[in-house]
Order: sequence, then C-alpha cells, then structure tokens
Amino acid sequence: MRLGVRVQSAVACGITSKGPWRSSKTPGINQALSNAYLKRQGLYELRDGWIKLHYSK
Repeated sequence: MRLGVRVQSAVACGITSKGPWRSSKTPGINQALSNAYLKRQGLYELRDGWIKLHYSK
C-alpha cells in the first residue's frame, strides 16, 4: 500500500503460511521490495559484488 502494493496482495502476503524464503518469490513482495528499493535503502546486492569480483581488472 505504501510501497505500491494493492491491499489484496498485501493481505495475501501477510496471511500466507509460506516461510520467508518462499514468500520472497511472490509478486506482492517483489513489487514492494524490488532490487531498486533495497539498493536505495543501502543494502548490498550480491550480484554486483559477484560481477565486481569476477570481472574486475
């Protein structure tokens, strides 16, 4: 809702019996907590680190 998710999706994500790992694959979670949002929050992206490690000169 605040992060752009519809109420129905937010409720579905909140009442699921899936664990956090499986819940992270749901469309509602992916819309609210996108890679761009997490990067703006200052979190480290493993993909960027892997690319830097393997392709830096």
